[in-house]
Amino acid sequence: MRRGISTQKLDKGCLIFNTQAEEGYKVLTVDRNRYDAKYWPETFLSIAPLTDEVYFTKNYLKLCKEFAKDVVLEAEDKQQEVLFMNRAMNHFASRDTFEETHFLNDVIKNPALIPEFKHYKTERGPRYSIEDVSSFGIANQAVSEARRKFKNQIHLDTNIHIKLDFINPESAEKFVEKGWDEERQMYYYLLYFNKENKS
Repeated sequence: MRRGISTQKLDKGCLIFNTQAEEGYKVLTVDRNRYDAKYWPETFLSIAPLTDEVYFTKNYLKLCKEFAKDVVLEAEDKQQEVLFMNRAMNHFASRDTFEETHFLNDVIKNPALIPEFKHYKTERGPRYSIEDVSSFGIANQAVSEARRKFKNQIHLDTNIHIKLDFINPESAEKFVEKGWDEERQMYYYLLYFNKENKS
């Protein structure tokens, strides 16, 4: 009879595969403890992540998320931040390979933000080890995981939440308008639709 232990019960664990000794062994690690997350892989095990398509896809999308929050939100508004991430996710989801030039032209609708993105990548890229990366294979599993983590909602101070669709971001651009009401001295969102869905 073979016995094992669930990774759910491990605080820290490491499985080393006896292959590829010349390049460095492949290692799977578990770390349920988040307060010293860098100690286990970096200091104790002295390992580095495998730089494959999953790694580059995840890290490039993390950079996009930070750019959306730090630059797009500041330069424009929450709607444009969410729409930028919608376009970025859809760009990654609809391709097998990533080419940065195509990405910039497809995703960044405001041409003034393209040099901002390039500068941001130069500044923040080293944090994700993607400063020199401009093309790579796209890992669909990493895109799906990033899509689940990103919140595509606009939370308003009036306790109203607007959820925008990742699958069809064009509908958010066509059917949602933002404006300013002089009489109320408040911003507003105007939503267009034909009928309400019952579900």
